[in-house]
Amino acid sequence: MRTLGRFLIGTLASLGFVMLILLTLTIYVVSKFETRTPRTPDSFVLTVDLDRALEETNQRPRLTSLRFGNHTGMQDAILALRRAKDDPRVKAVVATINEQKLGLAQAQEVRDAIATIRAAGKPTMVFSETMGEGGGALQTYYLAAGFETIWVQPSGDVGVAGIGIEQPFLKKTLEKVGLKGAVVKRKEYKSAMENFTDEQISQPNKEALTALVGGWYDQMVEGIAKDRGLDVAAVKALIDKGPLLATEAKDGKLIDNLGYRDQFQDAVKAKVGEIPNVPLRRYVNIEDWKGRGTPSHTIALISAVGEISRGGTDESPFSGDQGIKSAVTAKAIRDAVADKKVEAIVLRIDSPGGSYVASDTIWREVVKAKEKKKPIIASMGNTAASGGYFIAMSADRIFASPATVTGSIGVLTGKVVIGGLAEKLDMHWDRITFGESAGMFSSLTDFNPRELARLNQLMDAIYADFTTKAAQGRGKPVEEFEKFAHGRVWVGSDAVKNGLVDELGGLSEAIDYTKTKIGLKPTDLVNIVAYPEQEDSLDAILKSLSDSDTPTDILSGVRALATLGRFAAPMMEAWQGIHTRGPQLRMEPVEVE
Repeated sequence: MRTLGRFLIGTLASLGFVMLILLTLTIYVVSKFETRTPRTPDSFVLTVDLDRALEETNQRPRLTSLRFGNHTGMQDAILALRRAKDDPRVKAVVATINEQKLGLAQAQEVRDAIATIRAAGKPTMVFSETMGEGGGALQTYYLAAGFETIWVQPSGDVGVAGIGIEQPFLKKTLEKVGLKGAVVKRKEYKSAMENFTDEQISQPNKEALTALVGGWYDQMVEGIAKDRGLDVAAVKALIDKGPLLATEAKDGKLIDNLGYRDQFQDAVKAKVGEIPNVPLRRYVNIEDWKGRGTPSHTIALISAVGEISRGGTDESPFSGDQGIKSAVTAKAIRDAVADKKVEAIVLRIDSPGGSYVASDTIWREVVKAKEKKKPIIASMGNTAASGGYFIAMSADRIFASPATVTGSIGVLTGKVVIGGLAEKLDMHWDRITFGESAGMFSSLTDFNPRELARLNQLMDAIYADFTTKAAQGRGKPVEEFEKFAHGRVWVGSDAVKNGLVDELGGLSEAIDYTKTKIGLKPTDLVNIVAYPEQEDSLDAILKSLSDSDTPTDILSGVRALATLGRFAAPMMEAWQGIHTRGPQLRMEPVEVE
């Protein structure tokens, strides 16, 4: 009977595994069918679905995040929109938007790309069934406002309402169950773990967040006013009244037309004629038009996206291992420097930070690239704070969008103390240790005075290292640079003023500047090559299946299906941070409403 049970379990497991492989192969075939170079019409309308997340990514496809069809990343989208401006086959750019998923800095990059297309004389039109549907959607409308003509369904809303942030504080909640957050930080603005140690937003953090959110608000208001030809005061009045009915938005000159999707499509045809549509995800893979020319220069594009940690990436496509791995990113920079065809490097960063040691590993490769006279330019996405700023600060030039969150030059470490909970549960722990510091990072006890003194010495040393290297990278005296450190975050527009960043602009502007560093004009063509080289997804899967640990890896794919709610997500990030060993260069997660 036991043998029969084992046979049945083995058979079912094998069938499940075969089904997983068949599903993988099906998705691969669909993906290859979608990404093949399609036949290109002589003229067409480029269509963009702005409700799709244009994710910054530095990972090859993994089974933990499978998507049917081709998924367009942020960098590909920006490069494609740059090309569309000059592509004579693109007669118009038409978008749909309801509840866009881009960060504010990403939205600004898309708006800038659309602005160049408008300046080239090509129609840009956007349709929305509703923006917010009774709720706030100021950021969504801000993205839509970048288009020349805005249509909204008559029954829809235009959710221009103010923005704000909410942060949960769990100090008393933790105390009730016998837990305590123990954190040592440098300096007063470094607030990543205060959710566990405080009962409300600290005064320094409130100052920084007020400036951050206020900067975002002002940028959106001023951008909308410029796009729609309105006074700033008029836009603020509409926002204070919002969310607006579509009719109210039209009366306030925030939108141009009320109509349904079919009426919008008829308007597009009236504008450009009966020509086919080409989605952005296909346009990314379409060949260049005749006469464009062949680039003879190469720039490497290295992506550094997510939390920064030590080591390399799990090679298995079944793994949910994501983020910036120091060994992988450092090697990508080394390889790009060693490649004689690569004349310069653009390092694209979207990271709230992470491990101090891992950040320092990547920083070293940036410095070595400069020493070998290989220009390396940093382009910051939504966030490049703490460790994210650490890996950018010594680049030849740093670009940030006006809304990019950056800075947070500080350090912290800590733990959650569970001793009180253990007592409540009558749980007894016994220990055998050698050395006075053996129990320093034990979760059973709080830091004692001697341990705190030692941790403070360590934090001082790391903070001094951070600020010294940052000042050197930015060409400033440490004393002057120190004024803009202290763990404070800044929006990109303020970061330019205080010298943390060189220039406002997104990936497009960073690439154009990089061209000038290798003796080209911004309008000259170049090859953009991604580093590290992306492995074919099927090859990676087949390679993984040949390894003996594949069944274990499948379990990580199952675990990756678990999702957290909007409330839980920032708290889990902070919880993970407080449980990570070693000094951390992090900023706290910020959820904007």
